[in-house]
Amino acid sequence: MSEQNTIGTVNTPFPERDSRLDRLLALADGVFAIALTLLAIELALPEAAADLHGQALLSALLGVWPKLLSYVTSFTMIAVFWQAHHRLFLQVRRFDGVLLWLVFLQLLSIAFLPFPTAVVGAHVGDPVAEEFYFGSLLLTSLVWAALRWYATAGYRLVTPELSPHDLRRYLRLSLVAPVTILIPMALIPVGLGQFIEPLLMAYLLALFYVVVSMRDWRASRPTGSEATEKARPESARPEEWQEGEGGHTNG
Repeated sequence: MSEQNTIGTVNTPFPERDSRLDRLLALADGVFAIALTLLAIELALPEAAADLHGQALLSALLGVWPKLLSYVTSFTMIAVFWQAHHRLFLQVRRFDGVLLWLVFLQLLSIAFLPFPTAVVGAHVGDPVAEEFYFGSLLLTSLVWAALRWYATAGYRLVTPELSPHDLRRYLRLSLVAPVTILIPMALIPVGLGQFIEPLLMAYLLALFYVVVSMRDWRASRPTGSEATEKARPESARPEEWQEGEGGHTNG
């Protein structure tokens, strides 16, 4: 239902958020949290190191570096997926069955990641283990790209106040992950491990995304008078501000 503001233009009410999304997000947050916790289960010294002390204990600790590296890499990856998931659902306003099952598919892939993490941590340098690990990340990133595309294409489930530029930019970012993951997958069979540990490469790529996303969050947060103006009701804003933000009038 539309209403007329004080300057004579017609405003389309901001769509109310479907309450079913809150339950879906609560479930998703729980699965992400459990997956992050399960990653740490494999962090244990071998039984043979139980009675070691001093230099011998230090050597045993240094010997578990593959498990530590796989843990940190997967933790960062899952955190990146959660951050992207959180950002998308700040924009989603409507709920449907396809969205529900795409989220379940994403949670399936997230909950699975501790398994390939354990495999690659125990078989570092093994091409099969590395391909299995990166293949799992590739599947997770493809599901994420499909989820974002479905929710945002044609403003299907998101707020109409988002600019087309932002929608295209975030969709492109979601497609960067699978393309990036395909690069080490293609290089592992030809000897990538001779130059750099693939797990370390994955971690550095994830860390780069974290830095970029932090800057993006900071740049997109309104400050000062801009924040105050955005908090004002639409009907209280000058007409030229409404045109500038939405790219069109509300008439």
